[in-house]
Amino acid sequence: MNDIKIFVTHSPNTNNIRPKLPLFYHVTAGSAFQQGPLPKGMLRDDTGTHISEKNRSYCELTTQYWAWKNINADIYGFCHYRRYFSFSPGLLPKAGCGSVILPYLDKRARKALCLEEEAVRSGVGQYDFLIAKAVPVRAFYAENVYEHYRQADGLHVEDLDLFCKILYEKYPHMQNAAEAYLKGDRFYPCNMFLMKRELFDWYCGMLFGLLEAYEQQAKKRPGKTRYSREGCRTPGHLGERFLGMFYEYIRQLGTYQTKELQMALVTHTQKPAVRKPRPQEIPIVTAANVSYVPALFTCLRSLADHTDPCRRYHIYVFHTDISVRDQQVFQKELECGHIRVDFADVGMLVAGYRLKAKGKISAETYYRFLILDLLKDCAKAVWLDSDLVVCRDVAQLYDLDLRGYMLAAAADPDFAGQCNGANPDTARYCREALRLKDPFQYVQAGVMVFHIREMRKKISTKQLFAMAQQGDYRYSDQDILNIVCQGNIRRLPMAWNMLTDRQHTRYEVIRSAPSELLDEYEQARKQPFIIHYAGSPKPWEALDADFAQEFWKTARNTPYYETLLAGAAGQPEHMTLAQKAAGITVKAAKKLLPQHSRIRWAAGKLYWRMK
Repeated sequence: MNDIKIFVTHSPNTNNIRPKLPLFYHVTAGSAFQQGPLPKGMLRDDTGTHISEKNRSYCELTTQYWAWKNINADIYGFCHYRRYFSFSPGLLPKAGCGSVILPYLDKRARKALCLEEEAVRSGVGQYDFLIAKAVPVRAFYAENVYEHYRQADGLHVEDLDLFCKILYEKYPHMQNAAEAYLKGDRFYPCNMFLMKRELFDWYCGMLFGLLEAYEQQAKKRPGKTRYSREGCRTPGHLGERFLGMFYEYIRQLGTYQTKELQMALVTHTQKPAVRKPRPQEIPIVTAANVSYVPALFTCLRSLADHTDPCRRYHIYVFHTDISVRDQQVFQKELECGHIRVDFADVGMLVAGYRLKAKGKISAETYYRFLILDLLKDCAKAVWLDSDLVVCRDVAQLYDLDLRGYMLAAAADPDFAGQCNGANPDTARYCREALRLKDPFQYVQAGVMVFHIREMRKKISTKQLFAMAQQGDYRYSDQDILNIVCQGNIRRLPMAWNMLTDRQHTRYEVIRSAPSELLDEYEQARKQPFIIHYAGSPKPWEALDADFAQEFWKTARNTPYYETLLAGAAGQPEHMTLAQKAAGITVKAAKKLLPQHSRIRWAAGKLYWRMK
């Protein structure tokens, strides 16, 4: 059986996904520039005989040189941390760039690409040379491969001319194939290939000899020292073109079996970078998507404004699409001697799950489940929704004694009011779907303290996501946490999660709650510790929303103030026509359908499915 080794090249000082796959070996190309230890399971290209120090000009070719000089294999393969071969026997749908586009290299993606050992061996088969499928250069608005190089930003066609001159002098038998490739309209990208040992040794001997000769002659040319960063990578680009020339030559010989493989581009490769809290740091977790960035910053600004400088806080933002630029704004504005901010892209961890939330609730609400894994070494963590403002130090929440409890949270007076007569369908849903023993112990999930160690004894992140997949919950992850933790929840004072009123509609519901909960809610409104803008309208949707002045008091001191203000000014009405129509329909249904009837229960169930 052939010894196949496929090397996946990574850039130094990065921490990208490294799927454990038979036959695949992860290597840092340019390990000579690595600062600090390499991530676990990563190989280096600066051991034995190597040219790792040339990585800034040779790019991934330093890994190829290292493998050529130091590794024994029957078949050598090379791909990138974000570009993989597809070994699927059938063609996968591709984008305009010619690649298969995958958001994450999760289990479904690996299955589609057939990256398991048996499929790879079957895909390689008896071939001598496999290469990433050619891309038509017309996609880059070029007539041929030569013109594509000429038009490339930062590159200089004189370098390609010099390289070809050296090639034709040293290996004249290659000239016809090389010229045919350069004049052709199909470009082989990314230095990705698999070759049997005989060909690989032949190829590397030619390539690195040619590049050495090119460097010797090119350094004498005037203007070389003024090359841009991309121009300094010229040897890597020349190696990429030579691979196409060599493949064309081998194909023309007709004595070797060749094949093109589809290439998949993985758009999200960064592993969630979650630094462990330092001793005495309070872990605080929230989640948001890119559209919520202005509101999120306001939330965290209010949090920072009410911290104790003698305490230490570590804020974690779970997300999938917040830009590096926005992340830098948060860190620049919020970080100080006692506050740290980390963003964790959790896309890879939630890929494959259908996380559909109800109404205006976004899928990011489910990300709190990841606390059990990403902060598993912490005893506790404070969770905050991103649509709130903080008016008191959350260290007081973290300091709560949670022995014997899975989490701490405040009662949900809105849910209690519905269950106590305002909406009997909710009471039925609570009994029949949630199977809660006491609906008035139901808690609101916007502010929580997770007792991580205790929760991990009873439930796993995987099980929580499985519940989200299998159930049809009106209040998404909030319902799930109430089911899992019932009887093991420490009640917080409602002031820690004071729900704002929705144009007086929420208070009408809460009036039906047990009197002690109504009293607690009214007291919380007088002096809230955290104001939670659950539901609609939000202050950034309507300037006169409940407690909007508290939001804007913080928002006007943030870099996103103008963005928030423009959004609020663009909302002429508090509700859209669709929202108004939905409200009218619900009111009519409540009048027409008898309370406690099966038809009303069915209608309510349908409404929540569609919401």
